[in-house]
Amino acid sequence: MNHFRKLSALGWGIWSAFVLLTITLFATGVLNAPAIEPLPFILIALLVIIFQLDSIERKGVYFTFSESIVLIIFLFFDFETALFVNQIGLLVFQFVNLKPRVALRRFRFTYPWNAITSFLELAIPASVYLALGGETGLGFYTQDSFLPVAGLIAAIVLNTVLQKYQVGWWFRVDVPVRDFLSIAFYTYIVSLVFIFAASFFRETNLLVVSSIAAALTFFIKRLLIQKGRQDAFKSLIEQYDEAKEAVSLSQSEAQAIEVFLSQCERLNQYDAGFVEFTLFDRSLYFDLKTRQPIERPRVFDLLESTYPNESSVEYEMRFEWDAPMSDEFHDDYHSFISVRSEEIEGIRTWIVMAGEHVYGYPLIIQREIVKLLKSFNRTISRCHERDRLYTESRTDSLTLLANARAFYEYGIQQISDASMYPISVAMLDIDFFKKINDTHGHQVGDGVLQEFGRRIRQALRTDDFAARYGGEEFILLLNHCDVDQAVEIAERIRQKIEDKPFYVDGIAIQVTASIGVDTIQAFGDKRLDDTIRNADRALYVGGKYAGRNRVAHYNYLTT
Repeated sequence: MNHFRKLSALGWGIWSAFVLLTITLFATGVLNAPAIEPLPFILIALLVIIFQLDSIERKGVYFTFSESIVLIIFLFFDFETALFVNQIGLLVFQFVNLKPRVALRRFRFTYPWNAITSFLELAIPASVYLALGGETGLGFYTQDSFLPVAGLIAAIVLNTVLQKYQVGWWFRVDVPVRDFLSIAFYTYIVSLVFIFAASFFRETNLLVVSSIAAALTFFIKRLLIQKGRQDAFKSLIEQYDEAKEAVSLSQSEAQAIEVFLSQCERLNQYDAGFVEFTLFDRSLYFDLKTRQPIERPRVFDLLESTYPNESSVEYEMRFEWDAPMSDEFHDDYHSFISVRSEEIEGIRTWIVMAGEHVYGYPLIIQREIVKLLKSFNRTISRCHERDRLYTESRTDSLTLLANARAFYEYGIQQISDASMYPISVAMLDIDFFKKINDTHGHQVGDGVLQEFGRRIRQALRTDDFAARYGGEEFILLLNHCDVDQAVEIAERIRQKIEDKPFYVDGIAIQVTASIGVDTIQAFGDKRLDDTIRNADRALYVGGKYAGRNRVAHYNYLTT
């Protein structure tokens, strides 16, 4: 930022010197007041303003084509008229392009340098033209030699090359010479062609002639702007459309995040960037360059404190940046964009990007970024809704354990994996549950089922799987669990249920359970259905019929 502060002070110093020089030239009679009438002057000034308001941007440099109409005015009228309308048009351009957030900063830095550039764009070619004997007004058409015109063109080309290095020094922007020269060609050479074409109307009022030349130049300018915008953004918009489609096809939260990060990398619209994913009750942060999770970057805190209610924040050139924000990024970065999506159903995405290119995030690209964030948010919402429905379809709503459907799906997966063996299945049934319902009511019975499920979860190992099988029956799947271990776990659960009464609605209820167990020792020994059937038989033969409140393994049944 020190570079731009120094240049701002230098710019205003040089601007002041030019103003004093111009005033001195008028005071000493070297320059005279424009000879044009007020009404034509106003009309010409409006022509310049129209050109200033409709500009072409190339890598951060605005080309307004106003130089062409100023050149036309110089040749048809005089230097003084061109000088005045040029500076009036520049002031209008500066104020129209001011943004509320950075208006003062932008004007303070850009105006003096733009004013100097505009002055030199006219003064250097005009001085060369006049020094070589060129004439203005009607004399422009009657002069015998084309040497002044050739000198004018050469001065324009040299001045354009000089501008390339001026812009690089002032703004730290590297624009290829060919871009400047191509714009200069359309700005000046095409203008000269139309000037000569307008000579057919030279007997007409000069205002009419200059208007015709300006109108033809404006037409060419519009064609160039349209083509430039199409060429610049068509391909990038197509890439954003592809990115939105790729994100929308994600089938899970993790996949959506990975696809989003990879698409951002493919778009390559930044040299540094971060993203915040707010997903309900948690926030995730990623570095866009490395695609790795990180701690919350300080830039988000700065944006929240400085622009708490702004959904987007944009800087086009480095001198516009707030000082604290500037400290967070490399000095060579110009463009900055922060876009916060709306929070919908607890989901919000916030992306921050910065890069060396200037004017890197025009409005059309900002809109595409917003659409990409919305696409991601909708995808996350859809994935979570699908997960919720999937979980609900496989969860017992009363005990919050898995249901029988989920148990079968999980069980098939486990017995298909040879590394899980031995596998045991345990069936549990609450003793005299019907009596509890008949005595205390079904509401108390539901409370007993809930507490029963909770105690089962407390007694199980981390990898064990519990489900409500139906009614008062529960089922367990125990991986890496042989006969002795299965009996030990079942006995631990039985004791945990019996040790303390169940308190439901202030009622103490003594509850016991009978448990039947069966084990598959190795892959392929038994089917899951057979194992469940054996555990159920052990439950009734070894548990219920043997007096209840006990554990029985199918291998130990005597009948």
